[in-house]
Amino acid sequence: MDKTKDGVIVAPETGANGTFKGKFRIRIIRAGLSGNGNFYPDQSLRDAAEQFNGARVFVKSDAEHIAAKGKDVRNLIGRISDVQFIAGDKVDAGELQGTLEMIEPEGPIAKMMKDAWDRGMTDLFGFSIDAKFKVQRGRVGGKPVQIAKQIVLVHSVDLIVDPGAGGQVLNLIESKGSHPMDEENILSTDDVRRLIEACGLPKAAKEKLIAENTPPSQVTEDDLREAIKREADYLAKFTESGHVKGLGSDGHGVRITEGRDAKVGKMLDAFFDPKDRSVVSIRECYLEITGDRHFTGLMRNCDQARLRESLGSGSFSDVLGDSIARRLVTEYRNDTIYDVWRNLANVVPVNDFRTQERTRFGGYGDLPTVSEGDPYTALNSPTDEKATYAVEKRGGTEDLTLEMITNDDVSAVQRIPTKLVRSAKRTLSKFVLDFLKTNPAIYDGVTLFHTDHGNLGSAALDAAAVAAGRLAMKSQTERDTNEKIGLGPRFLWVPDELEEAAVNLFRRSTEQDKTFLQSLTLDVVPVWYWDNVNDWCLTADPIDIPTVELGFLGANEEPELFVQDSPTAGSMFTHDKVTYKIRHIYGGTVTDYRGAYKSVVA
Repeated sequence: MDKTKDGVIVAPETGANGTFKGKFRIRIIRAGLSGNGNFYPDQSLRDAAEQFNGARVFVKSDAEHIAAKGKDVRNLIGRISDVQFIAGDKVDAGELQGTLEMIEPEGPIAKMMKDAWDRGMTDLFGFSIDAKFKVQRGRVGGKPVQIAKQIVLVHSVDLIVDPGAGGQVLNLIESKGSHPMDEENILSTDDVRRLIEACGLPKAAKEKLIAENTPPSQVTEDDLREAIKREADYLAKFTESGHVKGLGSDGHGVRITEGRDAKVGKMLDAFFDPKDRSVVSIRECYLEITGDRHFTGLMRNCDQARLRESLGSGSFSDVLGDSIARRLVTEYRNDTIYDVWRNLANVVPVNDFRTQERTRFGGYGDLPTVSEGDPYTALNSPTDEKATYAVEKRGGTEDLTLEMITNDDVSAVQRIPTKLVRSAKRTLSKFVLDFLKTNPAIYDGVTLFHTDHGNLGSAALDAAAVAAGRLAMKSQTERDTNEKIGLGPRFLWVPDELEEAAVNLFRRSTEQDKTFLQSLTLDVVPVWYWDNVNDWCLTADPIDIPTVELGFLGANEEPELFVQDSPTAGSMFTHDKVTYKIRHIYGGTVTDYRGAYKSVVA
């Protein structure tokens, strides 16, 4: 039954039998005016919907959220999926809704949210987004506001106590607090003078504006354009026509017009979006941005006014790179065959390149009884095992040449973000899954799969072999106490050649009753690059036994994109090409052999 509430939880999702599945339908962000003066148009939310798919969800204090702090894996509670824009009953009254998938469906946070829903108490907390938007100054209802025009990057969705906009944010982090403006948007004194001198106001008006806005302090380009427009509207009252030449005004209140640089960003985003066919020519994009009709790549052949308006303070390579980077992040968050590594590894943030130590302690024995009046005896302290690793940089470059633009090689240019993402995801996945494939030496100096570890077999894949492997995993003992851990496998890893046989192990044919193995319902995971067609592995749920740890520098799971080299003076290209660099920084190691079993078939 559908319910409508004022809280940010729209509804918890339940199975056919009414059981809770650990998922919530939530309102991520609502259009309109937020609690601290930010305005979200419907179109901005509609365009941003795809960016929220796959976004991580953290639980934070309001102070951590406003300060953009608290991104600790221990605070990670889930991710957002199936994001949709829901139109409102009037303009700028819509909202983004998504499904919050909890990592721990039975955990305390999920239980609290479910109980709050059942008791009608969802207004006690909310969701607020940590994202970066392009903003413009404007007025709504006669009040000055910041209008969120376009999303640049979604960092996370945070569960906090006091959201500022029905469950949402800017970078500006939206909540009832303040956040310093991005330094990159603040104009320099030279920028202020250049923009004012380029407008069509009389000299005296220009001098007045320059005096009022230098030094610029916290002045952005949108602030300055708004000030120029106010001055123009004032002077228009004294002109014969009621308008000031060169600025344009309809005389009917304030109208926010989209800057050319924002339009250029949208145009390039559309070019790289396979679902948007409104822009299909990189040649036309280049011409529209630069005015370089002969495609020379030289600044002297460009329309300088058009170039300034299109690029702002950036370069052609930077603006194009921003669009490629946005597409790269979107592509990276799409599920592919390369994401199977998440079934094996636990992800943690790493602060620097120094060696990381992960200590795993043994256990205490059974507690002895204590007779009346007797003292308590000291327990034997557990010993420890240490695993170490350090993060490393991985990356490469890709060129965009002047010839590709001139020849309008659309497919080659559009494939750049896809090719880069595929390479990054494949490399990461192989790094993690190679722990199973290559059987490296681990923290105790012995290979991961070894007879000393009790996790190495040699039988070909069949029901008896899998049952034996499961028993071996359940028979693993705790360090120091030798008590059985008793945890079996969840995943069965096989090469593509064994996928059908593995799936059939858990499928009933004509038999009415399940066999022992069929009752286990392990998840079969085929690994595309394993070249040994006989070997197979079992692993436990990484939540139960942390077998592999994967650390990302600065908790940045997505690869980064940079311009490799700066264009030389007088040219938009270096050696007639722009070189983009992709960088991905991570490392990892095996932290416990007890969560894995392998059969190496002779």
